[in-house]
Amino acid sequence: MTTQQSPIEMYWLPGCSSCLRLKEFMEGSGVTFEEINVLEHPRRADKLKPLGLYTPAVCVGDRCVSGTGLDVVANLIGIRYERARMLAPPVLAARYERVLDAACRYIAQLPPAGLGYTLPGRDRPMIDVANQTASVIRGFLAAYYDGTHDRQFTKLPADVRTVDDLLDRAAETRTRFRAWWEEDGSDDPLNRVIATPWWGHRTLHEVFEREVCHTAQHTRQLMMALDSLGIVADEPLTDGDLDGLPLAAGVHG
Repeated sequence: MTTQQSPIEMYWLPGCSSCLRLKEFMEGSGVTFEEINVLEHPRRADKLKPLGLYTPAVCVGDRCVSGTGLDVVANLIGIRYERARMLAPPVLAARYERVLDAACRYIAQLPPAGLGYTLPGRDRPMIDVANQTASVIRGFLAAYYDGTHDRQFTKLPADVRTVDDLLDRAAETRTRFRAWWEEDGSDDPLNRVIATPWWGHRTLHEVFEREVCHTAQHTRQLMMALDSLGIVADEPLTDGDLDGLPLAAGVHG
């Protein structure tokens, strides 16, 4: 008797850094799957909500996992996965500083009207993308000190409305990051395991890597927006700036 495998569904939305990475992984996996853009088919994602999952996610029948962890996705869809070795914390810290420098340069280049510009496929203004770029490492810092990793730091604060506001927020984030690094992070292997609401149990090293990548991917989107607006990015990020970070090949799709 032959057992019919349940169909594989991948839930994603444009502009989501983890979604794009998952999408590229699934496309290279050799498995057949249905791609569900939740902006175009919001009701299809209703099955994720009772499970506490958001996009990206992958489901095989009623079994669903977060798409943030490619190791967990690979186990669900029945393929082998060997993740690349993570950069050491000091290297990740240096990568983050370099990427945040670039993000601040690109934010400073955005004209007032550019704050409302949206990339194709998603109604998300650049002010929101820029704020997330300037803020997401705060999620790692909260995880380090409080043991909780959540998404509150991606939300646009009510008092952030201008380019100067965004640069002030980035500067404050940098101050917090450097204080952590100097006081606690520089000699910590980050091997402590914490529970994340949607990603399972992960080491702080993994959470750190994710938020550095998160920052880098949205910084690349700021470069893409500048290009679309006819503005040449000031000192574009290079492959060397991003070397060793497990980023998606694409920028926005």
